[in-house]
Amino acid sequence: MFGRAGERERLDGLVREVSGGRGRAVVFRGEPGIGKTTLLDLAETLCREAGMTVLRGSANEIEQRLPFAAVVDCLGAAERPEVVRIRVLLRGDAPSGAFPGAAGQEPLVAEALQALFDAWCSTGPVALLLDDLHWADQASLAVVHRLTRSLDQLPLLVVLTSRSCGEDSGFGRLLAALADRGVPVVDLGPLAEPDVARLVAAQSGGRPDGRLLKHVAGAAGNPLYVRELVSGLLDTGQIRVCGPVAELVCDRLAVPASLSAAILRRIGSLRGPTRELVGVLALLGKGFTAEEMTVAAQRSVFELVEPVAEALMAGVLEERGTGLAFRHDLVRRAVEESHPPALRAALHQRIGRSLAGANAPAERVAEHLVMAPRLGGQDMSWLRSELDRLLARAPGLAIDLLRRGMGESAERDLEVDLVRALLWAGRFAEAEEEARSLLTGAVLPSRWRGTVRWWLAQAYFRQGRLTECEETVRTAERADVLTPGQSARFHGLAAQCSYLRAEYDAAEWRASWAVAIGRESGDADATAYGLCLRASVLLVGRRSEEALALVDEALAAVGGGEPGSDVQMAPHLIRGYCLVGTDRLAEARTAFRAGSRTNDSGTFLTWYHCALAQLEFLRGDWEAALTEAQTGLEVPDFHGVGPDLRAAAALVQIHRGRRDEHTDFIRDHEPDLRGRTVIGYCHRWAHAMLCEAEGDDERAFQLLESFHRRPDQQGRFSVADFVVPDTARLAHSLGQGDRLRALAASARDVADAQPTASRRAVALLCSGLAGGDPTSAAEAAELFREADRPLYAGIAHESAALLSARAGLRKQAREELARAVEVYGALGADWPARRAEERLRAEGVRPAGGRSASTPGTGWESLTATERTVIAMIAEGCSNPQIADRMHLSRRTVQTYVSRILAKLGKSSRVELAVVASERAREP
Repeated sequence: MFGRAGERERLDGLVREVSGGRGRAVVFRGEPGIGKTTLLDLAETLCREAGMTVLRGSANEIEQRLPFAAVVDCLGAAERPEVVRIRVLLRGDAPSGAFPGAAGQEPLVAEALQALFDAWCSTGPVALLLDDLHWADQASLAVVHRLTRSLDQLPLLVVLTSRSCGEDSGFGRLLAALADRGVPVVDLGPLAEPDVARLVAAQSGGRPDGRLLKHVAGAAGNPLYVRELVSGLLDTGQIRVCGPVAELVCDRLAVPASLSAAILRRIGSLRGPTRELVGVLALLGKGFTAEEMTVAAQRSVFELVEPVAEALMAGVLEERGTGLAFRHDLVRRAVEESHPPALRAALHQRIGRSLAGANAPAERVAEHLVMAPRLGGQDMSWLRSELDRLLARAPGLAIDLLRRGMGESAERDLEVDLVRALLWAGRFAEAEEEARSLLTGAVLPSRWRGTVRWWLAQAYFRQGRLTECEETVRTAERADVLTPGQSARFHGLAAQCSYLRAEYDAAEWRASWAVAIGRESGDADATAYGLCLRASVLLVGRRSEEALALVDEALAAVGGGEPGSDVQMAPHLIRGYCLVGTDRLAEARTAFRAGSRTNDSGTFLTWYHCALAQLEFLRGDWEAALTEAQTGLEVPDFHGVGPDLRAAAALVQIHRGRRDEHTDFIRDHEPDLRGRTVIGYCHRWAHAMLCEAEGDDERAFQLLESFHRRPDQQGRFSVADFVVPDTARLAHSLGQGDRLRALAASARDVADAQPTASRRAVALLCSGLAGGDPTSAAEAAELFREADRPLYAGIAHESAALLSARAGLRKQAREELARAVEVYGALGADWPARRAEERLRAEGVRPAGGRSASTPGTGWESLTATERTVIAMIAEGCSNPQIADRMHLSRRTVQTYVSRILAKLGKSSRVELAVVASERAREP
């Protein structure tokens, strides 16, 4: 390598840092042939010399539509269990509960890849070297983006190479994001004249004379171009070495007009069989196995020995892993583009058919068939047999092939397959359009009508269009011939729509039908679907114990996991909320965590993190609440839960008296009080608290009152229970006696029906505020403590203090205020503490002593017990997956914990955290 001393020094430094435990990344960018791949060769050598695990691969233009192709190429042929699992997922073998096709597979594969890197990095430093990133598929770009965000936690070196690219492309946006995070993007320029001279001397065996240097100056300092020019001159005897000098024999030689021309001129010097083989292999892509080579060339291995040897000797091909590859993709592209377009298309079809006959992976065959001039009968037969695998691995290719086939065939089955393909690919609007066209167009065979109608309903549902979804269900029931299983599923989907629209009577009726028909037909998934929805309705009506029994029955029906892929329900989530409703918060946390691990990267993962964030807020572990909210915001949000995740984080920060991006979001997004949905209550609650904190008590009360003035709820809206203490407190403060008495009466009815500690506490608090009774408020505080709701205990003590002051009980008021401030102080709830002191000061009561210091935001003392457990495990050498297993957390949640610990301690790597933990452990 010549002329890259600065880049070598940079790589040397990065390898040393990563060997010391600090993750690092760098991007080398430049024109084709400028030396990017040579730098990767150097990086690989340096990393191997340092004892690092090296994962090297390259993106391929032909595989741009193949999800994860670039990253998976780096894994090579490794047979470790983690890699095998990824290959299984890529084949479409999704676990139960995942949405079918790429829409369900891709999050699972992305999570598995992240876990794989976590596991490998736990055993030592790892280098990910990825060439030609500009050709990478979008899924691989997303994985690289996530990995570079984890560099503060992993001993991982990421070296990327690319050409320059527009900022509007996915690749361009990734480069911009990397640059924003401080990852250096190094632009490689042409070699200087002295370096060109050294390169020519090394290649020719002598110091180049003036004429030779003048000739290669036409390569403009591009190393590959220089090498191709010199190789061509050597092959044709135009360079003569006399002693130490390499001379150009003829000074009237024309310089090839381009690098491609120089490459083709040199390949033209190869023997005929070798040129023919290279011409076919160029269509296979940058790399290929020996089996693919024999299939594509339609020759035996013995017939290929001499041509392959010549191509290797000439530097056209090189060995890579267990196969072969073009030495540089520019060489392959020059050869490929030398074929006339019509011939190129015909060759692709021939190769695709040959690969299909050899049972090659579906995506490998499809890459070639999609370029064919016309799809024949054997092509369509292959597509039908491999469609499910292709939809999971390369949905875009499957859809294009189906559209091509529809244009050349009148078969209705292809149109039906296209609807499914679009739905599985996550292209719901297109699936809707195709399904409607099928159902309203020419006569569709009756065997397909129920299925296509189900897919149409699913497309509407996954776009959030509940009205159209319900109408589709009614049409199916009225117009189509349905199997019992289809009928049960349609009832379940209609129940789910009604539930999300807060139409609970309709939801319960539909869900009951789903259960009855599912049981009669022996359809476990449909039965579980209906049971979960019945449990959800009972839960909203505060019938938690009955709901818990139903959801346990649903879990038993599906073997303790999630229902099948065509019914989207989360039984562990519902079970957790049932346990919250019975004051079993520790068990609820276990249920939510179990669900998040079972549904890892599934469609309900954001729901689980949101539930955990809300639960930890109730329990008073606010750092855990922030961790879960942040983790949830970093996973795909299929159900629009993001605002509630931000609201959970905002509730913590508002009560702490702080402002951040989450509180800004709440301020900037006014909640819709007309929305008939169970999603969004946390957003409304946070907005109310922010209004009160900023002095608008009237608006805060209006927002909280909206939970209790919903005639369609018929008094059964369990999420309202969470906001009653704040509603009652504000009603008392604003002199809303009638509303306070109505709240008290409602709370007593709820407590009589379900006398849990938390509901009895709410009833006592409301009654105490309505009747001016401090004793009831003080009793409520003790019950809130019993129910593990410390913030509400603080509100009850604050209310007892205020009522005592107004009753002339000064000593009791000071004691209750002190208890309130103590509770708020333990939580770090600075705003409620200030509020309580100001309200009591207005009544002539001052706190007995100074307010306890709030929890610091940085330093060792700011770490929670959970965070100290995590850092202790880091000091033991545990990886994130190992910590997750031991603490029964998701791997993503552990990753967020580590990021928060790094930020609190002002450190930049796990190594530094281990040092800090070890030093603290040695302190007396």
